[in-house]
Amino acid sequence: MTEPLIGKTALVCGASQGIGLACARAIAQDGARVVITGRREGLLAKAREQLVAEVPGARIESFVADGTDESQVKAALAYAHGLGKRLDIIVSVVGEPVFKPLLMREVDDVRRELDVNFITGFLAVRHGVPLMARAGSIVCVSSAAALQANWGLSIYASAKAALERFVRAAAFELSGAGIRVNAVRPGATLDPVRASDPAFSGMAAAFVAVTPMGRLGHPDDVARVVRFLAGPESGWVTGETVSADGGLAQKSGPDFMDSMFGHEVMAAIRAGRPIDPAG
Repeated sequence: MTEPLIGKTALVCGASQGIGLACARAIAQDGARVVITGRREGLLAKAREQLVAEVPGARIESFVADGTDESQVKAALAYAHGLGKRLDIIVSVVGEPVFKPLLMREVDDVRRELDVNFITGFLAVRHGVPLMARAGSIVCVSSAAALQANWGLSIYASAKAALERFVRAAAFELSGAGIRVNAVRPGATLDPVRASDPAFSGMAAAFVAVTPMGRLGHPDDVARVVRFLAGPESGWVTGETVSADGGLAQKSGPDFMDSMFGHEVMAAIRAGRPIDPAG
């Protein structure tokens, strides 16, 4: 069995759990030195321990960093580069959907959501590229929401759509440096622990109902596509966003806003009447 990524260094931002953790595992399994980042030190340490146990012989390092903090992102990138004096792969997985109707939004919340779901990708590219080897690969994680009409996800969807357009622009500008930039567009994806949590059951069922393949995604479903785009097998692919969503982007997302905010509130929202978020 070959290890096509042997000798390479990868930084996976947002790898404490879920898709990011699965991406780090897939890249490490093929021989790369992997640095994982996350905001919460304890959760990140646990993720590293898990990867070390699952991929014997792999070199796995961790670096605590908030993907929205420019100085911390730069420090994480410099740390990864310093391990082998090279940086070949960057995967930006940081992102978080917030379900809330447009007319209940406040501008500070919008800015925060844009930071988490768009600026994180920009920072990884902006400060990672100067450290990268020629033939480097950057993969950003988007969302099927970027293509859908979804109740409650207006800002998240807009941020991810912006991320996909940024990927195309970055791929164009960086092609002369031999650096490829692509994205993966997951559908509703939960790791087994969260998928079994009763708190997610209603939301999970709603997404399953509108996903043509009839199930939630598993982090490995997405990680396999990220791994392909990160490696030499996709050496002639750049500026693309590849869906790994069970067909979800072909349909509108589910509407469970009434169960979250109440029928009366949502009736007013649907009629175009703003609601005071503070009540």
